Amino acid sequence: MTMYPALVIASQFINKGIAQGKPVTPMKLQKLIYFAHGLHLARYEKPLIKEQVEAWTYGPVIRDIYYRFKNWGNNPITRAVKMGFWEDDSFVDEGDVIDRQAQNTINMAWDITKDFNAIQLSNWTHTEGSPWYQAVSRTESGIAEYEPIDNNLIKDYFTEIIRTHVGE
Repeated sequence: MTMYPALVIASQFINKGIAQGKPVTPMKLQKLIYFAHGLHLARYEKPLIKEQVEAWTYGPVIRDIYYRFKNWGNNPITRAVKMGFWEDDSFVDEGDVIDRQAQNTINMAWDITKDFNAIQLSNWTHTEGSPWYQAVSRTESGIAEYEPIDNNLIKDYFTEIIRTHVGE
């Protein structure tokens, strides 16, 4: 079961956004990774990312991604991210080692969400019954305070979305 650091998945979305003239903001990046993670759980029954998704005020957040890109504020990320490692005196781009299933998921998530802005995606993640909503509902205050979102909730939610909207 291959899981990837969220930063590797983030680099895919950032670079796609730049290449297609649709650079993403840090908030949209969070939603793209979450969406891809959910699709992957539903389609392949395994997580896409290693990190825990948490319920924050503006929806599902991957903490490491938040801190790495928060300096961009609400601005689009316009600097490409190069992820990789050195092997036998040559640089191997981590994007080249993402397996076919993960790449299919990333492409599908991008194709579905690329034309939505961060606020639209955030509103979608807040809908009643969503994994974020369920995680926040479990808190005493009903406010998102870094509450972990269980992968099983995410998987079930995205499985239902696929079943009702895609017919997969």
